[in-house]
Amino acid sequence: MRSILLFVTLMGFWLLLSGQFESSFLIGSGVVSSALAVFCCHRLGLIGASYQPIASLPGFLLYLPWLLSQIVIASLDVTRRSWSPRPAIQPRLVKVPHKIDHPLAQTLLANSITLTPGTVTVDVAEDHLLVHALTEAAQKGVLEGSMAQRVSKLIPDSDDHSDTGEDCS
Repeated sequence: MRSILLFVTLMGFWLLLSGQFESSFLIGSGVVSSALAVFCCHRLGLIGASYQPIASLPGFLLYLPWLLSQIVIASLDVTRRSWSPRPAIQPRLVKVPHKIDHPLAQTLLANSITLTPGTVTVDVAEDHLLVHALTEAAQKGVLEGSMAQRVSKLIPDSDDHSDTGEDCS
């Protein structure tokens, strides 16, 4: 059942991104790509309740608008700083502690940080992420922990009791 749900989700995402519903070639490519992705997930043992927590879907759908708003806010900040006469960037590596145990939640957190302009997750460890932050504001943003708290609430059995981080630069 989870394989079918994964296939339908991937195919729906393919159709949404392509925007082409008349082209048999694109639809066929989507079917083949989605089926191949499901096959690879099955072979890697990535189909199961721990990797596809269906109960988390409503929370994830509420998380997406918040994440998109953070991406827009960070985008505007990076653009403003980059285009100013004196670019106000101070790149740094920051160790961002977290207490998220679930691998899917860790991946979601790392990818969410990377999607947000001005920050890139460089390394993921069990108890922290190593993040490249473009500015002090970006550093403060990842260290304050609201993203980690939101992610930890999405996946069952993932706890987050964020500590304060340290600057690694």
